[in-house]
Amino acid sequence: MLLEVNNVSGGYGHKKIIKNVSCKADKGEILCLLGPNGCGKTTLFRMILGILPLSSGNIMLDGKDLSSLSQRERANLIAYIPQSHTPSFSYSVLDVVLMGRAAFISSLKTPGSKDMEAAKNALNLLHILHLADRKYTDLSGGQRQLVLIARAICQSSKILVLDEPAASLDYANQQLLINVISDLAKKGFCIIMSTHSPEHPASIGDKTLLLKEGQVAAFGSSDEVITNDNLKMVYGIEIDVVNVTDRYGNKRTICLPVQKTSKLS
Repeated sequence: MLLEVNNVSGGYGHKKIIKNVSCKADKGEILCLLGPNGCGKTTLFRMILGILPLSSGNIMLDGKDLSSLSQRERANLIAYIPQSHTPSFSYSVLDVVLMGRAAFISSLKTPGSKDMEAAKNALNLLHILHLADRKYTDLSGGQRQLVLIARAICQSSKILVLDEPAASLDYANQQLLINVISDLAKKGFCIIMSTHSPEHPASIGDKTLLLKEGQVAAFGSSDEVITNDNLKMVYGIEIDVVNVTDRYGNKRTICLPVQKTSKLS
């Protein structure tokens, strides 16, 4: 199992945000973290990345306790893709992706041929090699997100952690990104992503961790977790989970907020 979160608790100072949370994900799986603002998704991410210490429980990465790993060992196992990123300088796309090789390059050396090959392979995997010489700051939001994913792939990590990757993208780029994430899982990456949309885990998530006030409201297969009752429990509104088939025969799940309407006499 690539990621195991076992009865983890913790937070900031004496304030406990995460309370006895457990979940797991393996190679080729997409684990979605879902819940309202303030439920603890970002805090749990920081724990999984080793940025925030645990007050109890443990986190295992590929069978090794996170607390026993050096920074370089962690980088070889897990990579983080933020919502957005604007560098101080106008780096080229290739330079941004090469930053993913930092754990493999000493401070006195420049990227070598193997590093360059890894960066180009990552760009090619996402079908954006043609952007290699473009300025990163000139790209659209969707293109930047793909470049950040390429940088994480270039890091050679087995686990990719994405923090609300579709949050600032338009509808078309959201769909593009979701397709890319699904393809990466098929290629063997373990994907951990947070989202505000229950349709994301319902459509592509193998597993869903539903959080409420820092605790596990539900965890399991997305079909089991994304239900009318669970979503109402967490969000406090009625939501219908509807399964549909699109024009090409693909099964999709749509989550619709609903309410009773009073009839006028």
